[in-house]
Amino acid sequence: MHMGPRKVIWIAGATGRIGQAVERLLDHGDYVIITTDTELDVTDHEAVLQYVSINRPNIVINCAAMADEAACEAHPVEAYRVNAMGARNLAAAAWSVGASIVQLSTDDVFSGTERGSYNEFDTVLPRDNAYAKSKIAGENFVRELNPKHVIVRSNWVYGAEPGYWLADLLMAARTGTPFPVAENQLSSPTSVTTLAACIVALIESEEYGLFHAADEGVTSRLGFAREVLRLAGLSDGCLRPVNDPAEARTVNLANLMLTMTGIYTMPTWQDDLRDYLAAHDLLA
Repeated sequence: MHMGPRKVIWIAGATGRIGQAVERLLDHGDYVIITTDTELDVTDHEAVLQYVSINRPNIVINCAAMADEAACEAHPVEAYRVNAMGARNLAAAAWSVGASIVQLSTDDVFSGTERGSYNEFDTVLPRDNAYAKSKIAGENFVRELNPKHVIVRSNWVYGAEPGYWLADLLMAARTGTPFPVAENQLSSPTSVTTLAACIVALIESEEYGLFHAADEGVTSRLGFAREVLRLAGLSDGCLRPVNDPAEARTVNLANLMLTMTGIYTMPTWQDDLRDYLAAHDLLA
């Protein structure tokens, strides 16, 4: 039984897959959970300040982002407005009421062209695009404006929701539609469920700082696609390997801070994928 007043958690960008996964895993008996999405514009500084002054959250989780790389390149000002200014507004507003902030970030803060493994203490060198640079800007604002921060970087976060990569892959295999997939891009696929579980563990630990949260092990996008289809009992004949030298990169996020603090142990990407597909009735 919960004793004492419940903490208030505000999830901004709550209708996205990470926001939904985090809300599902939080104990609704321990927390009062409030959610917003497009009805509250995180780029509107005054609106964000007014919201926190009324609702007085203890913890703010920023799941609001402009994550489509092509859209970010086409509209870089908007990318910085959402990914940088939005993070700034949430971090500052959270601090104004004594709240902590959880900021979600990306492996794209590393180019992946110098070497493969990066921990939280390595200097960032982002991919040369508006998405990566705007996410770094968001990280920097959060660090500067709220000392009670948790920044979580992950990579290749997948879910089974329609419209995302995994669902498109399964549909292509079932229909025999050619599915191009890179074999010279390597990283650590991580399920949205595991990432959400790590975020909840970080919140409950009351630790602060920068944390990498990626599944253990590295594979190519092609290797990941083949394993998905193997586990789903589908032919991989739809896969069309792509090798664009300009797009080659390898990023292995080393979870050094999680290891040192013992807060959460990330699974191997193979075990995570099997468990995720099983939970969604997608295993053969």
